Amino acid sequence: MPSPTPSIPPADKGPVRRSAGRPRDPAKLEAILDAGWALFLERGVEAVPMEAIAARARVSKGTLYASFVDKTALFEAAMLRETERIEVAQRFAATEVFDAPLSDTLRAFGIGIMNFLASDQAIGFYGALSADVRRHPDLSHAFWELGPGRTRANLATILAKAGERGEIEIDDPGHAAEALFGLWQGFSNLQLALEGGTDDARAAIADRVERGIAIFMRAHRGGRP
Repeated sequence: MPSPTPSIPPADKGPVRRSAGRPRDPAKLEAILDAGWALFLERGVEAVPMEAIAARARVSKGTLYASFVDKTALFEAAMLRETERIEVAQRFAATEVFDAPLSDTLRAFGIGIMNFLASDQAIGFYGALSADVRRHPDLSHAFWELGPGRTRANLATILAKAGERGEIEIDDPGHAAEALFGLWQGFSNLQLALEGGTDDARAAIADRVERGIAIFMRAHRGGRP
């Protein structure tokens, strides 16, 4: 069965300032990024010295500085890697199987993205690093384009195609995507941020997505039974 991916222009990630002498061992580069990201989540960017990142990654300071000229460059690279992971997490849901009912496609999309948003890595990012990202306009834009912006565009594409096939009546796919996403998310983001109730929030994802789809479909079926 064909599974076309919506045509969405890639985000402009902007330059990532790395030193000329990147380590030849890709495993060391990944270790540096893993260590830096973990420490940024634990302490915030400003409070993490480069020496701590080198120690956590088990590389020398020379290897660290051969990879990234400074901590800001390392943060940019780690942040862009995380946005790419967000894209991968929803990529399967951004494809549409033509033989499947719209509700099945939306269910896969909703459960996939909501599971990601309730993951430890997503919660950690929004809790610890959102302020740091806002201090880097280019990085903030890249995160929006590859994260929330792409989620909205992918969902809008699915809804627009369903409208073209006559499955739903829809005027503005973008606004409809925002409304549906709001039904899925509800207050769960506040619950995760304020209470840390990850188990309860994760357990409720499937039911929340199902209810949101039911409400959305009733609103957009028009005169269809």
